[in-house]
Amino acid sequence: MVESVTEGAGAQPDTPATWQPVVELCESLAAELPTVIPDIVDRIRFEIPSYQIVDRDQQERDVTRHYQGLLTGVAARRSPTREEVDAAHALGAERAATGLPLHALVEAYHVGYREMWNVLLARAQSHDTRVVAQLVSIVGMVWTWVQHSSSAAAEAYGVAVRAADATLLRLTHQFLDGLATAAPAPAGVDLEQLAAALTFDPAGEFQALCSPAEAWTDERMMDLRHRRWPGTLRCATRGNLMIALVQDISPQAVVEAAQRQNPDASFGVGLLRTGLPGAAMSMADARAALPLTDPGQVKSFADHWLLATLAPTAQRFAVLLEPRREAARQHPDLAETVLRFAENGFSLSATARVLHVHPNTVKYRLQRWQQLTDWDVRTWQGLSSTIIALGLPTL
Repeated sequence: MVESVTEGAGAQPDTPATWQPVVELCESLAAELPTVIPDIVDRIRFEIPSYQIVDRDQQERDVTRHYQGLLTGVAARRSPTREEVDAAHALGAERAATGLPLHALVEAYHVGYREMWNVLLARAQSHDTRVVAQLVSIVGMVWTWVQHSSSAAAEAYGVAVRAADATLLRLTHQFLDGLATAAPAPAGVDLEQLAAALTFDPAGEFQALCSPAEAWTDERMMDLRHRRWPGTLRCATRGNLMIALVQDISPQAVVEAAQRQNPDASFGVGLLRTGLPGAAMSMADARAALPLTDPGQVKSFADHWLLATLAPTAQRFAVLLEPRREAARQHPDLAETVLRFAENGFSLSATARVLHVHPNTVKYRLQRWQQLTDWDVRTWQGLSSTIIALGLPTL
């Protein structure tokens, strides 16, 4: 791992005597690190706000240890040793455990090295131009510290995240399967223990979301699982569904985060329910609401419970529904008028304003719908039948 510095063609190599001012500069700066490091840490935390989740005292200790090695390396004109790279490797795993994003970890190396290099150059300028030139001559070697250290940290970070995610995913699968099927958990483990291991409150309120699994790559799932949520979110795919179970998190926040990655992701959202039996029912709610969605849509069981409940048995109603659906396909203006009439207090004038037509046109369209379907939407029977026919998924 140790690399020597190669002088440029025709250049006169520095002798120990001519290099001594650089050695003294590095030794002097190493002694002053307790006063230098806080400013560098301030800059890292200012430019990378994610670092606020890292304990500042620990960060200062880590940075101090790292730059002690760097200054020793500059003085000796060498790249990092195996032990120094291993230390960066260990730091990457530690930062993964805090939840710091990987890009923030890598960026911190670049910001920190930049700041330390600037300090070195500023101190060198107080000596003479020869010292500055000597530092510039080893800039390639200094860059190897950035490369080796950040690469080692990133590698360890990835290993740690994948290992933690594999464990989390295994527990999540067991928990969701247990809720959905009431299947016994592995020996010695029950659903309450699984919930606690996943940082859920078993007696708390749960809410489920479902989405088509085909919209969820492994990368998207990992991103969703490892976001810093205000509460707990656990998600996994089961068959053709992605199921997310949340506690103390708004479903809207989950949907917004997901649709920033994939605007076409659709969701069914279950009711907010209490305890583990409630979690299982909320999952059933979300699964029932999902078939009512088109790509990019969100349907909540709370708003669409009637259609969601009828949808699984819709085939039984085909003989009733299909003739009316055909009428809607042939006359979309009539179908839209019926729906807007229901949404606007069954008022001809209010519906007319929404559709930008005359109230008499609304009245005519409602009468025409009744002629074509034999359903009068001014009655409960006719209106509810029409809403169900138009709202259920296509058979």
